[in-house]
Amino acid sequence: MELTLKRGDFLNELALMQGVVERKNTIPILSNILLKASDGHLDLTSTDLDLTLLSSAEARVSRPGSVTVPARKLFDLIRNLPEADVRLKLMENHYLGVTCERSNFRLVAQPAEDYPTVPKVEGKGGMTFPLDDWKRLTRKVLYAVSSEETRFQLMGALLKEKGKEFELVATDGHRLALVDFARENGKGTLPNVLIPKKALAEILKMDAGEGGDLEIRHSENHLLFRVGSRQLIARLLDVNFPDYEKILGKGNDKVAIVPRITCQSAIRRVALFSPERARGVRLSFEKDLLTIASASQELGEGSETLDIRYDGEPLSIGLNAQYLLDFFDEAETESVRLELKDENTQCLCSPEGGIDGASRYLYVVMPMRL
Repeated sequence: MELTLKRGDFLNELALMQGVVERKNTIPILSNILLKASDGHLDLTSTDLDLTLLSSAEARVSRPGSVTVPARKLFDLIRNLPEADVRLKLMENHYLGVTCERSNFRLVAQPAEDYPTVPKVEGKGGMTFPLDDWKRLTRKVLYAVSSEETRFQLMGALLKEKGKEFELVATDGHRLALVDFARENGKGTLPNVLIPKKALAEILKMDAGEGGDLEIRHSENHLLFRVGSRQLIARLLDVNFPDYEKILGKGNDKVAIVPRITCQSAIRRVALFSPERARGVRLSFEKDLLTIASASQELGEGSETLDIRYDGEPLSIGLNAQYLLDFFDEAETESVRLELKDENTQCLCSPEGGIDGASRYLYVVMPMRL
């Protein structure tokens, strides 16, 4: 294998690969990246067995071939090279030679045959969606996906069809985020699928240029996400997502309209005095006023009162400060709508007036005892 390619092109693809490479080192080969040179381009592959990323970069290939090398070490090396063409050459005893101007390096490599086989997705069902819109809507729910590895059914976001729309929903058991959006041009179909959190996060790093699309296809066991020449293949989470409809609540009859940025800033300040483990703040509502308060024996106490629109009975509820801040970050609108019932019932949050590109954006937070 021997080829020459631009450092910038190579570095861009290597940077994307870092998010997929297995870091736990339980299977050493998974910390490597597969390089395959042929027909005027260099193909790159990284995998942790659950997620596989394939991409390519233009190259002048003088001798085709393939090899696998440590992903992080290669990335760090290319990142620190000067902005010039990079020459790769497979040498004897499985070394990969890297040359750039007057710099010469040899990386210990392994045969390409040792690298895991890439799964194939040949399913017929799929959909296409503008990438920028998909990324924006994904951010509305990604923060609610569980990070607990023991709760497999919560480690992804559920994508399901709802008539002429799709619904994307995520929950970690303490909160839930849901967004409904229209199909692009009414086209495309998918079964209900649970998209792994890591796959959602990696798509956010991709760029297709202005007007670029994301194509999603599925097979029995995998999902394929295609952005330009890049393909991300995710193993489907074969678990049942919780029945979340019942917690969306129908009896929350007390409505508060709260200025988003003002409330967000107040929560950040007041939460400095909440216990670090619980991160709880108390929201007390009365006629057109909201008081946010927190206290701990170790830190002291703080409170702040805001002008809002509220015409219900006085009500006080404890909520996780970070959960509220996550929603405020993504709500976009000038004001947010909080629907409440009592201190023991979940709080329903939504952007006042809705957001562009979505028919509904709903966030549900379970109350805390403070």
